[in-house]
Amino acid sequence: MATASDPAGIEGPARTLVLMRHAEAFPGPYGDPSPSSDLGRPLTPAGRRQAHQRGTQLREIGFVPEMAVISPAMRSGETYAALGPFSTTVAPQLRQEARLYECGSESILEILQETPENINNIIVIGHNPDLYQLVMDLAGHAIDDPDKTILIRGFPVASLACFTVHGPWHALARKQAVLTLALCN
Repeated sequence: MATASDPAGIEGPARTLVLMRHAEAFPGPYGDPSPSSDLGRPLTPAGRRQAHQRGTQLREIGFVPEMAVISPAMRSGETYAALGPFSTTVAPQLRQEARLYECGSESILEILQETPENINNIIVIGHNPDLYQLVMDLAGHAIDDPDKTILIRGFPVASLACFTVHGPWHALARKQAVLTLALCN
């Protein structure tokens, strides 16, 4: 049963989920559309600045990840590194996950549902269109507040969406998270 302290009707601690698209990367070599070429694309200098700014913004809201799940693409790992440190005491668990690369929003949701229950704060760094689709699915189709309205314009590089998740990770489902912040510029 839903209560004021538990709007989703699921008992458990409030958790924070950050879904972030990698920052700006260099294009792949001309004429080489292969996955290995795409996976090896590094961030541009502007991309490093974008990621650093997002890290600053996350620290300003008090976000400290306990786990970071990152696509195997070079630009995703470099985005995470450019965010900067979140804590001087405990580094988050880092997990490179192949299912974050061109596998669909359902795969990303499955990865999140596999998160150990002792983890309360997680950041996922991946790619469009899959990440954007999951952001929209979790936020729901009601777009009547400013944070959701900004998502209609898309999810460009270095965009992020912060959600509050109530209950266990294995129960995470579409429209079961509360969008608390969207940064898409």
